[in-house]
Amino acid sequence: MPSVEPAEPSGLKLRWVLGGIAILAIAMGVAGYAQLVRSRDHFAATTTKMDALGKTVDTEGCITAVLDWHANCEANKPLCDNGVPMIMTHCLLGRDRTDTCESLDLSSAKAKWVFNQCEERGTPCSNRKTCACASAYRAIDSFCRHGQEGVAL
Repeated sequence: MPSVEPAEPSGLKLRWVLGGIAILAIAMGVAGYAQLVRSRDHFAATTTKMDALGKTVDTEGCITAVLDWHANCEANKPLCDNGVPMIMTHCLLGRDRTDTCESLDLSSAKAKWVFNQCEERGTPCSNRKTCACASAYRAIDSFCRHGQEGVAL
């Protein structure tokens, strides 16, 4: 029987590949956690600011403040887009919005009027699915439909 010589290993060893993957996974985890903490702190500061601001501005002032916040949001984009109703609610809860609620036509649940409002205020929606202005007006609609107690998220 001929003698078999051990094969010559070539290329990267498995332990180096797995080690590299582990280091990459740890680095991505640390970066993700840092972004999560930054987003959490940003939202906490913003809600406190909007709670105070809501006491001093009318409903249009809330919309302006929320759109300014959205434009400069320090969290990642999906969190900022989805955070508009929550931030808007914090502003709206600052004072009574009965005059605004009485001026709305709440007979239709579709709230398509929001896009017209955005056009009129000079902030048209280029993408209707991720339009911060439309989300802000929808939050007002929901706020009024729920007796000024909050917004359906």
